[in-house]
Amino acid sequence: MNVSRTLLFLAISGVSSAAMAAEAESTPPAPSVFVKTAAMAGMTEVEAGKVALSKSQDPAIRSFAERMVADHEKANSELSSIAARKGLSAPRQLDADHKQMLDTLKSKNGKEFDQAYAEHMNMDHSKALALFESATSSSDADLAQFAKKTLPTLKEHKALAQKLPGQ
Repeated sequence: MNVSRTLLFLAISGVSSAAMAAEAESTPPAPSVFVKTAAMAGMTEVEAGKVALSKSQDPAIRSFAERMVADHEKANSELSSIAARKGLSAPRQLDADHKQMLDTLKSKNGKEFDQAYAEHMNMDHSKALALFESATSSSDADLAQFAKKTLPTLKEHKALAQKLPGQ
């Protein structure tokens, strides 16, 4: 039953990701929406990476998780600085949905954890790529520049995530 619930969650997330990606490609998000969404995604990557470092024994997962923590902490810091200069507020803690996803991830162990983490990283980076690609056309030049600067790293993360064990 637990596996069924996880698969349902991933399927629902995938459908909403596809809808969000299609919408994101056509219209750049408002600056405040981009800041909120990108910051939440970045914080989630950091927290999921920390969970992976505490739970996984797989060297590939651990190496990837270390990279996620370092890269996303750096991007989160830069985004927060840009947002503050513009009077936009970036979230400082995860919302209920992202906390629930992390709790689901934390409940897994061993290969089940590694596979769930790898699947989440693939899905999350697909969403992030769609968001950042659309934000390159933002009405806010600084946020558009941040999105352009961050995209190559996100593309690299996606490529690495696709090579994780279980993918």
